[in-house]
Amino acid sequence: MKNKIRRIPNKKVAKNARIFGGVLLGATLLAILGLGVRLFVIASGSVDGHNLNAATRQAFMAKQTVAATRGKIYDSNGQVLAENTTVYDMYAVLSKKVARVKDSKTGKYVNGSGHVIDKDLTADKLSKVINMSRKEILKRLNKDAYQVEFISTKGQASKNLSIEQYKKIKALDLPGVNFIPRQARTYPEGATASHLIGAMRTNEGNDPSESAQVGFMGIEAAKNSVLAGQNGVKKYDGQTENVQESKTVKNGDDVYLTLDESLQNTLETRMDELSKTTKPKFAVAAIMEAKTGRVVAATQRPNFNPNSKPISPKLWTNLLSQGAFEPGSTMKGITLAAAIDQGQWRPNDTYQSGTLLIDGKKVVDAFGQDQGMLTYREGFWRSSNVAFAKTEQKMGATTWRKYLEKFRFLQPTESGLNGEERGDISFTYPIDQANTAYGQGISTTTLQMMQAYSAIANDGQEVKPYFVDKVVNPATGAVVEQGKTTNVANPIKASTAKQVRRYMIDVVNKDDGTAKEFDLRQSGIQIAAKTGTAQVSENGQYLQGLNNAIHSVMVLAPEKNPKYIFYLAVKQPQIFPDPTIQTTMNKVFQPLMLQALNNSDSAVKSKTTKQTVPDVTGQSVKDATDTLNKAGFRTALVGSSGKVTAQSLRPDQKSLTNQLVILNAKGNTHLPDMTGWSLSEAQVFAHQVGFQLTWSGSGFVTAQSIAKDQLVVKNSQVGITLKEKK
Repeated sequence: MKNKIRRIPNKKVAKNARIFGGVLLGATLLAILGLGVRLFVIASGSVDGHNLNAATRQAFMAKQTVAATRGKIYDSNGQVLAENTTVYDMYAVLSKKVARVKDSKTGKYVNGSGHVIDKDLTADKLSKVINMSRKEILKRLNKDAYQVEFISTKGQASKNLSIEQYKKIKALDLPGVNFIPRQARTYPEGATASHLIGAMRTNEGNDPSESAQVGFMGIEAAKNSVLAGQNGVKKYDGQTENVQESKTVKNGDDVYLTLDESLQNTLETRMDELSKTTKPKFAVAAIMEAKTGRVVAATQRPNFNPNSKPISPKLWTNLLSQGAFEPGSTMKGITLAAAIDQGQWRPNDTYQSGTLLIDGKKVVDAFGQDQGMLTYREGFWRSSNVAFAKTEQKMGATTWRKYLEKFRFLQPTESGLNGEERGDISFTYPIDQANTAYGQGISTTTLQMMQAYSAIANDGQEVKPYFVDKVVNPATGAVVEQGKTTNVANPIKASTAKQVRRYMIDVVNKDDGTAKEFDLRQSGIQIAAKTGTAQVSENGQYLQGLNNAIHSVMVLAPEKNPKYIFYLAVKQPQIFPDPTIQTTMNKVFQPLMLQALNNSDSAVKSKTTKQTVPDVTGQSVKDATDTLNKAGFRTALVGSSGKVTAQSLRPDQKSLTNQLVILNAKGNTHLPDMTGWSLSEAQVFAHQVGFQLTWSGSGFVTAQSIAKDQLVVKNSQVGITLKEKK
């Protein structure tokens, strides 16, 4: 048996082990104590200067954006031109899994309507509501995808669906078909004054609440910050709103334009006809109050309907303030004013017409016609280029350039539209300087021309055109911004302006005057006018022929103490339906100007003719009619009984007396006596009832095909005859 070896522990090792164990135990106790202190501090709610209670609350705090409602745009009569509406984006869920849909308002997911079950039936029914064929819809529904939208060669057929389309599709009760509602902008008058009113685009965010409507042209852009308002923010501690950290929403203000509904409708109708019959590259027209600068009607062709998206960039140019063009002989009125003001106008002196050589370059009268020796006064009414090249030479280039600047050419009018152009000029050589005297070699905008002629209309006082009548807070009714007349210059003496207007009479009254087609003397009105024909330049060369020119006319009416300034320009008409282009242009001018001058309720009247529109909603038809009649307004009924449910002019607004207020009630509609109504009033009434309206002539209603008090329904056809007031 082997002997076992007995190991005796080293005393030093045992001692070291005891010491290590003690240290380890002490460290453990200290760690436990430290954690305990830390937990106590945490429980107190503050660590290293940080409030943990606040941080904890922040982790559970919700933040919600409250979108501001965009303000409306109205005309001066309270007719809505732009307002908000709800549109819907539609999609179809194809997956057989239970659909989960994100609510655009809360951001939470909710149960959807399952998936599409009968694809053939779904395609068949949707094709009758959206702009997409059954075959194309079915092709989308047969895709291997979780969900689909409906895109065709014509665009997004399932985007921007109207409330009516939404209701129709919802009524079909199609499983798997879902909608996302969105705020959108709608324009009840369609293409009316579209370039001036403008259009919108939506800046998309990662979340629907981050999307924003932004104006990108016209008043929508120029007044975007005013219309948009300011979004609010709601912050929550759990389920409770933190009022102190929340921000109240500021809805957008409403913008009222200077446009007169009746005049605007007449101008739109006449410009439609001009564009249809002449097929020009462009046409632009405007009428402005001479004393105030209020633009009461304006439009251009081609135009667009802002309800149709997208808008082609080719149509973005606003010809009131952009797309500057050579004005041609309408500039001669300005040259004449400068010459008279400088004492350099000798109306009875004579000159040789036809052609003038300047440094070897030719100045040529229309078609190179040599009409022999003419007086300078004759040269004005016949619109001789030679006469005004020689007039510029007499004044001197430096003096002439100073007058261009005095009349505020070559600088924006700052009338309230974004992106306004300043125009351009070629003024280096004597031939260039002479050319500008008859409107070639200088480009101007419509607004610059109207502003310059306001000095001739107002005895030397030049006023700025403007479009915004007022800005109103819709919540309080307070006017936060008021449009006003702005005097911008005094380029000529009062005596000079009066002389220019008298010479402009010759252009209208003389048998060989270039504006004789615009004569209104048969209606008892003497006007002052100047026409223009500017050759169009391409690649540094002027094109030849009347179909390669910009034809224009400037009119001050009446000649003594003018109330209105009218301007019309037509570029490169391809068809000439009348003996002269002036005859065709007069079909726009005459009915519009006669309506403006003869309508006792036009916007030129003083503010004393305005009254507050009573709120008659909820009143009986009889009481409402009596109330409005006593306040000085005319009335027409859509319906016949019960209480008034709506009125065409907004309550509590200021409106011109004798305006027509259309009241909506229950029951059948009987045709009123429309004698004396304007075309626009008849159109609005027909639209509300739903019947088809046809008309002949221009001006105001003198006869109607269906007698007063006869029943009219949606399939009725009513014809009216219009005549100008004498």
